[in-house]
Parts: sequence; C-alpha cells; structure tokens
Amino acid sequence: MIVTKRTKLSLCQILSLFEQDVIQILLEKHEVFSGGYDQVEIGDSLYRAGQNSIETLIGEIVRTKGDLRNKVSPRYRFDERWDDFERCLLIDGYRVENNEVVRIEPFIESIEPVEDDFIKELKASFLPSAEDIIKHINHSSDAFRKSTPDYNGCLSHSRLALETTVRAIAKHKGNVEDSKKWGKSLRYLQENAFVTPKEEKTIASIYTFVSDGSHIPIGFTEEEFVRFGRNLVTSICYFVVKKFNGKKNAQQAQLPTQ
Repeated sequence: MIVTKRTKLSLCQILSLFEQDVIQILLEKHEVFSGGYDQVEIGDSLYRAGQNSIETLIGEIVRTKGDLRNKVSPRYRFDERWDDFERCLLIDGYRVENNEVVRIEPFIESIEPVEDDFIKELKASFLPSAEDIIKHINHSSDAFRKSTPDYNGCLSHSRLALETTVRAIAKHKGNVEDSKKWGKSLRYLQENAFVTPKEEKTIASIYTFVSDGSHIPIGFTEEEFVRFGRNLVTSICYFVVKKFNGKKNAQQAQLPTQ
C-alpha cells in the first residue's frame, strides 16, 4: 500500500486520540518505531516507516475501528477524524469496505505516490511559483475531503496547479508575455523545444478533459471521475516539473568548471 504524506498525517491525527499505551502497542506491533508519542513524533515515525508497516497498521486500524472508537470520548472526535482519514485514502485510490481496505485503482509500482513526488520535484525546482502550486494541490485535496465534497473546487484547483506550473516554467524559459491564457505559455514551451508537439497536445488534452465538470463519463460516479481527473492532472504536472529539473540539471552539468 502506497499512501501520500497527507494520509499518513491523517492517520497520525487518529492515533493521537488514544492513550500512550494504545499508541505504543499499535506502533511497535507493526514495527513503526517512534521516539515519542506526541503528534509530531508520531507523524515523523509514520513518514519514515516502510510501506509494509504502514499497510499492516492501517489494516488493523480499519478492522478494529469499532474497538478503537470506544476508547475515545467523546466519540464524535473519532468519527470526525475517521471521516477525514477515509477521504484521504480515497484520494490515494483506496476505499474502506466491510472493514477492509480495497484498492480501487490499478497498482503502479512506485516508491512514493505521484503527488508526493510532484511536491518534491517542485521544491527542488526553486520555481518562484512553487508555493502557490502546492497551495492549489492542497486546496484541491481539501475540497475533495469536505464533509460535503466540493468536486468542482477540487478539479478547479488541480487545473490551476497545472496552469501555474506551465506559466512558471515558460517565464523561466524567457516568456515575457503576461497572458491569462495559459495555452500561450504552453505553446511557448513547445516552440522553444521544452516539450514536443505530442507532449503539448497531451498536456492540453488532459486540461480540457477535466475542464467540463458537468460531463461525467458513463460508468463513473462524480466522485470517481473527480478523483481520476485530479490524479491525472497531478501526474502531468509531475511530468512537466520533472522534465524541467532534468533539463536544468543537464545544463548545469555542461557548464565549465573553474
């Protein structure tokens, strides 16, 4: 099971509801080793833990939800945190059904989720708009996880993350035109050989695909389509920034040393 940092932190918020002895036994049972048991220390431990440890820990917590809920008073505190945890899992491609975690998307072998990889690449890019892009990614997740999900808001912020990413790279590459039409920035990247014509078409098509929020493909629920669309946009954002960092590093490696 591969989950985002967001889901691990949501899991941390659930664990922090319990007494220290309950937390300690759960973490040690699944070989998640912590130097302490406050929220920050638990969060750090979960972030460092291996995939297998996270998977078995989440599995037990889901299976024993009823018992764990009874350990929290008032119980609405557990219910609120649990709802958030389930929504985080859902964004990552997992659903809780009959006290089990069920994968609802094809498995792709990876070390980390694409969203976490994207944010890492963004921070490594040192693009001036990196923090704004991350805010849109987080706002997209927040909209999806609301008690009454804001699906339009989720996709809107995802598209804004892609728009801002393309504009930022185009500006870094020398585009001086301040246009609200992000397509002109994308075309600039193609004309200056940052992306190929095929890549330009793919990026534009993905943006268009998720832009018509009222059109839900046959066979999808709105929730499924929005999750799929968000993940699709996040993946193409990751591709663009990863390519930017690769080209930048290659150029730096070619510079003469003194």
